[in-house]
Amino acid sequence: MKYPEYLQLSSDLQQLLKTIPLHWGAIQNDGMDCKIKMFQIHSFADLEIQIQNLSEEDKNYFRRRWFLWKCAQCDEYLFCANENVAPNPNAKDQGYDIEFNGNPALRFDVKGTVIPKKFRDNIDAVIQDPTEMVRFFYEKQSCGVRDHVQNRLFIVHHSFRSPEREMVLRCHWDYKQQLYQEYASRISPTSNFIPYQNVKADVVLLFENLDKSISHKFF
Repeated sequence: MKYPEYLQLSSDLQQLLKTIPLHWGAIQNDGMDCKIKMFQIHSFADLEIQIQNLSEEDKNYFRRRWFLWKCAQCDEYLFCANENVAPNPNAKDQGYDIEFNGNPALRFDVKGTVIPKKFRDNIDAVIQDPTEMVRFFYEKQSCGVRDHVQNRLFIVHHSFRSPEREMVLRCHWDYKQQLYQEYASRISPTSNFIPYQNVKADVVLLFENLDKSISHKFF
């Protein structure tokens, strides 16, 4: 992605916020994904054409799936805007999205997500130690082609104001640009990663607070 493309896409996603469903309509899975060639669709208008004959539940699935995919592309672009971050040169390789410091040990799949419902009654504990949440992400989330063990960098969005504000946080590009710059400047092989099986994970928590301010936490 080039800078002009990023500017247009990030702006478009902010405009689409109010049209994206809050819920999937179905669990993310390969069977559903095969109904259309979603990864060949690069505008929301084209997506609407491709899904026009599907059920409303399936339409909502693909609207949310496409939106989150495009948000992920913007996240990866903002990470790679830093000199010490490079994208995977093989776009079809599902092993990782970005690499830090030219170090193969610092290759990560970037995954935008939210605090799962089962952890929301004890958010303070999650903020202090996200280990159990990370284990839940690996074991419970998704049933798709990327459902295999790999290093992951979880960008966790949480609004203390309202759950639907999570979508706004995903498109808070100006803040994310600074956030990812700070993260890229900090990461090293000795960073405090969370182990899972034979891989490692890291978590960046991005908050919208009750006073409408934005903040974050690294681990």
